[in-house]
Amino acid sequence: MVKGILLISLTTLSSCYQPKDSLLLKDILNSMDQNFTPIVNEPTKHYLQVMYTQIDRDADQAPIFTTHAFNVNPKKYFYPASTVKLPAAVLSLDKLRRYESLGITKDTKLTIASSQDWMSPVKGDSTHELGYATIAQYIKKIFVVSDNDAYNRLYEFLGQERLNQRMWDLGYLETRIRHRLSIRLSPDQNKYSNAFSFYSKGTKLLDQPMQYSSLDLKVNTISNLIGKSYIVDGKKIESPMDFSSKNFFSIAEQHSFLQQVMFPDYVNTKQRLYLNASDYAFLYEWMSKLPKESIYPSFSDRNKYFDGYCKFFMFGDTNEKIPKNIRIYNKVGMAYGFLIDNAYIIDTDNNIEFFLTASVYSNNNETLNDDRYEYDEITLPFMAELGTQIYKYELSRKKSIAPDFSRFIQQ
Repeated sequence: MVKGILLISLTTLSSCYQPKDSLLLKDILNSMDQNFTPIVNEPTKHYLQVMYTQIDRDADQAPIFTTHAFNVNPKKYFYPASTVKLPAAVLSLDKLRRYESLGITKDTKLTIASSQDWMSPVKGDSTHELGYATIAQYIKKIFVVSDNDAYNRLYEFLGQERLNQRMWDLGYLETRIRHRLSIRLSPDQNKYSNAFSFYSKGTKLLDQPMQYSSLDLKVNTISNLIGKSYIVDGKKIESPMDFSSKNFFSIAEQHSFLQQVMFPDYVNTKQRLYLNASDYAFLYEWMSKLPKESIYPSFSDRNKYFDGYCKFFMFGDTNEKIPKNIRIYNKVGMAYGFLIDNAYIIDTDNNIEFFLTASVYSNNNETLNDDRYEYDEITLPFMAELGTQIYKYELSRKKSIAPDFSRFIQQ
């Protein structure tokens, strides 16, 4: 258990620190539905890792964190899937602040060139109210529906080298963001990033040339071989799938990064993000926005884009509406049988707030890339139950000072 008003050094907590299992978390996990007993009893097999931070406030509203962990191993590989989109979104705003003197903002029109024959260009964005592409629009789509193309465009805007180097500069030393998503490219191709141009009222403000990363993203994880077989081009390969060249974003670093985004004045203050109040307000709005609340971009299919579509904790296994008093600021991931959620959850009626980050895995046939994973049957219900049990525990926890949520709630 880790406790303190100012969170301990991120390089201590996230990079090499392997916390002891919390008795509280063990009790909460053991109180879950008996259907999940196999996961709890065999956490290594199911890649189960959980971090839970209780939050109390002092008289000045400064947060006091008490962090609990279960089976957290910062070196053991699991596939982070779309959770890497959170740093891509945040660091895109961070980078844009460097262009502020040029008049470039998150809402500035942009185009993307196909600098190599395998690259795809962007001339506009039909989901934008005015039909053009912007960094803001990509960020909105990332948080509301976890759009893969939107992430790829931010990956290209940042470039592989800046994306990773900036994370390391902030203290997230184990993070490795090596590639785009849902596009099969070689490691070398993923080192290249498309050229960008920014415009205002027909005038070009900036040409950002094609970039090439010189970083050596060395393998820093163990247990990189997963499963017994995998599918490639319709053929089954009878050997484990090697994830050593794929993205990595540990549970501990995800947890810490989200804490820094939500409480920038109290977390990792020596390595600050280049964001201002309007950037944070934008992030908080769209991190918590539900598909039905978004107009541009619009996601009108309520059967597909239900409230819990990208809110796995508490609501990932139901089509029911999320109560208005509960807001979830998070980023989820789902791929190769892995399910991850990284969330700050508040209840404005009951003065509840907590951080919860977890990964879990189910793949009964041990074949990767066949799209036959037990998301609906096992892992989504597990994550929903985990979030609910933590929430119930928070309901029972006494707090002497009520939190002020005005920073996070859009009026």
